[in-house]
Amino acid sequence: MSALAGGEAAKAKATSAGRRRLPKALTSLLPLALALIAVGAYATSQTDLFLTSQNLSTLVQQIAVLGVLAAGTTLLLAAGMFDLSIGALAALLSVIGAKLAEGGSGELTILIVCLACALLAGALTGSIVALLRVGPFILTLGAASVYASLALVVAGGRPVPASDVFATLGLGEWFGLPSAGIVLAVVLLLAALLLRYARLGRNAYAVGSSEDTAFLAGIPVARVKIALFSLSSLLVGIGGVILLGRLGAGDPVGGAGLELQAIAAAVLGGASLGGGRGSILGTMLGVALLGTIANALTLLGVQAFWQQFAYGMVLIIAVILTALREHGLLAHARRTLDTRLGRLRPAR
Repeated sequence: MSALAGGEAAKAKATSAGRRRLPKALTSLLPLALALIAVGAYATSQTDLFLTSQNLSTLVQQIAVLGVLAAGTTLLLAAGMFDLSIGALAALLSVIGAKLAEGGSGELTILIVCLACALLAGALTGSIVALLRVGPFILTLGAASVYASLALVVAGGRPVPASDVFATLGLGEWFGLPSAGIVLAVVLLLAALLLRYARLGRNAYAVGSSEDTAFLAGIPVARVKIALFSLSSLLVGIGGVILLGRLGAGDPVGGAGLELQAIAAAVLGGASLGGGRGSILGTMLGVALLGTIANALTLLGVQAFWQQFAYGMVLIIAVILTALREHGLLAHARRTLDTRLGRLRPAR
């Protein structure tokens, strides 16, 4: 009887701890949510166009590609890896899709070919990283140059028109909602479930926290890396198809900068460049913030190059905050502030 009571007490304690962890995770995302609200409020105060249904629909369509790529980036960052070639790969896949459409291929064929090419690219990159122990930074940087060059060669140095291909997916609506937004929501949900409940997600966090410890614990580190790179590139394939439908053409430079924006969004959402952390909810808030900033700047008539400046500053701030969080400086500063405020409070 006492053993049963002890088991029930342990179960209740574990449930209570789980309930405490969720509010803590949500609390850590509160500053990001407040920043998003602040940017939206400022944009609304400056122009009446921001909160219109047409602009909000456009905003969702604009962030769909970035959101899909950022979900894959979050999977990699959880394991302490990243891929700098995703923007160039998305552009290359959009060009391949446009060329196939030019040759008379249907949308299903184009989708299968793009996803297969993306999966192959991810599996190859993951295999080199896992089996040859090559650092993903240099490898994916080189891959980005290869993909960018191939996109320009295949496209002949200019966009390949494909206005009727995946137009509904890129710019249309399903059930009264932006179709690209629905695809994004499905991708985010599946990625969140994978990280939260699937063995691959748990293994990704374990590898990111300590690869050596994960190996000693019996986790197949090499297979985890290959699987994560493959999944990330598969999502790039989906993003490339959406990009094709949105632009109405295969643009060989259409994915420029997406890799840095995806990393910035994930890091803003709480992911660590060192691995072991990251959440899809946080990443989506980061994507929404970046998209809202770009949308607001466009509505306010700010020149496009300032948007890149804003992205760069957001990435720098995100990296600094991550470093402070990892070294415990933010928590220490918060405790110090609470202590000093406590001393200043008058005694009752």
